[in-house]
Amino acid sequence: MLKIYGLKQCSTTQKVKKHLEDQGLTFGEIIDIRDQPPVAKEIAWALDQVDGKYTKILNTSGGLYRELGLKDKLTDMSEESFLALLSEQGMLIKRPLIVGDQVATAGSKVDFLDQIWLSK
Repeated sequence: MLKIYGLKQCSTTQKVKKHLEDQGLTFGEIIDIRDQPPVAKEIAWALDQVDGKYTKILNTSGGLYRELGLKDKLTDMSEESFLALLSEQGMLIKRPLIVGDQVATAGSKVDFLDQIWLSK
């Protein structure tokens, strides 16, 4: 069973979950990313899927991203610091974050999600 982190009331998270369930994947309930952010290891798996590009898993349109001034800080941030920050501040992660045993994805682009999750 896969974990899905997002916002329970978010229609995009719900649509992604339904789409992947329709393809045969099994999920638990949506885990509120604000109250229960993922652990660093899960975020690292998502980062692996996008060749380590921080901006590919960051919610760059969110207020917290702008408030923390991350655009200017990312180039100097170590991966360890980046993962620690995201595991403390789940709202910085693109949603939904879907986590399996060794793989995770961030975001709602169905083509990318299908490529990762349906090829397993």
